[in-house]
Amino acid sequence: MNDNGGMRDRDSDGMSKEAIGKRLQLSREALGLAQGDFADRLGMARNTYNQYEKGVNKPPVEAAMKMREEFGLLLDWIYAGDPSGLRLDLADKIKAARAAKSD
Repeated sequence: MNDNGGMRDRDSDGMSKEAIGKRLQLSREALGLAQGDFADRLGMARNTYNQYEKGVNKPPVEAAMKMREEFGLLLDWIYAGDPSGLRLDLADKIKAARAAKSD
């Protein structure tokens, strides 16, 4: 366990498209939103967001900034897996969603 409560990605490349996609999915699920609703609130095409979450493409900084503004997802979390700056309630929900997936 690390100083972030074990939440930092353990992938050798936490910035890979796949790792970013996993974090986006965890975040969305922690917020209780369907994929389409998440994309709609960001004002982006659903298939575009789906490609980010599935690890096909990395979200550009502009898309990540929309996620920060709308949902409080920080770029350090999205791109590097560092949850230390997330709101505590959001970090707790993400941690719970991650634990539920590993059960």
